[in-house]
This record gives sequence, structure tokens and C-alpha cells, in this order.
Amino acid sequence: MKTFTDHAISVQEITDVCCNECGRAVEKNAFGYFEDYISLEKNWGYHSPYDGESHSIDLCLDCYNGWISKFQIPPDIISGNFAWL
Repeated sequence: MKTFTDHAISVQEITDVCCNECGRAVEKNAFGYFEDYISLEKNWGYHSPYDGESHSIDLCLDCYNGWISKFQIPPDIISGNFAWL
């Protein structure tokens, strides 16, 4: 005879993404995945103006493009094969 026990599992799911710069909602595509955006996280160390703080931002593709257009040295861009895990 088998005895079963029910277990509740809590899973976090991203329901909304908004760009920190423009405030626009990042839309989901036809497959239910969010369109391209970038998430940045930084844990600030000692002697910084944000000593001990953690900052997290999300930027939509348009704001990211505007941001990197101001760089003196552009980001490295690697094209080609992606290994999907």
C-alpha cells in the first residue's frame, strides 16, 4: 500500500519588467518570454558612495542602445554560436 503526502512548492516567477530609465514595460513575445532587456546588479564595496548597498536595474533595448552610444569605448560584441544549456 502506498501513502502519499502533498507538498506545496513555492516558485518565484517574473511577472513584469519595467525599464528603470524610461519606465516602459518590457513586453512578452508570442512565446511568453520577455523581449530583450538587460539586468545589472552591483554590490558596492567599502569607500564607495554606496558603501554596503546593492543596486539592481533593468534597461529596455532602446535605453541600453542610448546608454552605450555615449561610451568612449564601446562594449565588446561577440557574435556567432551560442551554447544553450
